[in-house]
Amino acid sequence: MKEQKSIYEMNDRELRSYKRILRLRRERRQKTIRFCVTVIATFCMILVLAASYGTIKSNANSGFKYYTKVTVKAGESLWDIADEYIDYDVYESKNSYIAEVKRMNHLEDSDDIMAGQTLIVPYYSTEYVY
Repeated sequence: MKEQKSIYEMNDRELRSYKRILRLRRERRQKTIRFCVTVIATFCMILVLAASYGTIKSNANSGFKYYTKVTVKAGESLWDIADEYIDYDVYESKNSYIAEVKRMNHLEDSDDIMAGQTLIVPYYSTEYVY
């Protein structure tokens, strides 16, 4: 194996060759770094798009979310209202729908609703209303 000469001992031709080798190594290192950064950025972009696609797809399947005003009838409960307006593709259970209705109408403290009381309830429709 050939020993490396000191740059002070090299003639002009050897020095130019050595500089060229250093430049080529630096360029190769820069290309490798750019390639790695591109691969990582592409991977991150794919992850972000995959996550957002799942969200967009789930929202698109359930339609558009709207709100309506409901006047409570005598003998009617939150469960009866939930039966009429719930969409099981969006809500995992009737309890989660009722919890949202209670939160929207500031009924967290009690389940008591009275006849004639007005509630805002969410519902979903595939039709777009503007």
